[in-house]
Amino acid sequence: MHINLEFRGRWVDIFLNLLLIGILSTITLGLYAPWGYARWKRLIAANTFFDDRPLQFDGSGGQAFVEFLIIGALSLITLGLYWILGFAGVRLLRWETAHTILPTGQRLEYRGGAIDLFFENFMLVLLSSLTLGIYFFWGYPRLRRHIITNTALDGEPLQFTGTGVQYLVVALLNAVLTAITLGFYAILGFAAVRQLRWDIGSTLVPMPMRSRAPMPVISPPLSALSGGIPDMEQRVRPAGQTYSAAEPSND
Repeated sequence: MHINLEFRGRWVDIFLNLLLIGILSTITLGLYAPWGYARWKRLIAANTFFDDRPLQFDGSGGQAFVEFLIIGALSLITLGLYWILGFAGVRLLRWETAHTILPTGQRLEYRGGAIDLFFENFMLVLLSSLTLGIYFFWGYPRLRRHIITNTALDGEPLQFTGTGVQYLVVALLNAVLTAITLGFYAILGFAAVRQLRWDIGSTLVPMPMRSRAPMPVISPPLSALSGGIPDMEQRVRPAGQTYSAAEPSND
């Protein structure tokens, strides 16, 4: 059994957080970027609901800084191949999922390989270029499906149900509304919210193992069922007096 995720974030939260991240990253000449990245992931998780309860993200900016530093160093040493061939993307995905916590306390796990991720990105860029961008609306859901189905919970993969036609509708609505509002629909975060609702709403998570286990059946004491009255049957004496079964009978 799988359950759909649901994104409940508001445009004002998206706008204010992106504005803050942009300002602080600019002031610090980019040094705040890892902390902003962790802040963004924390915002998305807090507004993503599973079984009507929010997710959590416990990755810190310091941890993100270390990941960025390692990716930068390895990309420099390999003349960019570490990034191009998908190893950097897989490293970030593993870090993100490992710090994503379900309401049950369990963490997600990314199991995809770098070459597979490289191939998906390569096909997306190549076919989008050959079709003047038309393929992108089908290539993006394919890439998203690859990432989601390589993410697991309790060893069972997640599912992605989004299609190219659905994504085309989302993109067209965002483009039209952005044009009508002279760009404010996108600037204020409305377009991002629509995109996130589709991305996250098309993701299905398997029911956690600990939630599947049946609760043990514990029979309550008989005295509790009888409202605290002793379960010994009482008898009535001829004179109207009573005695319990523990007392001797003169019958």
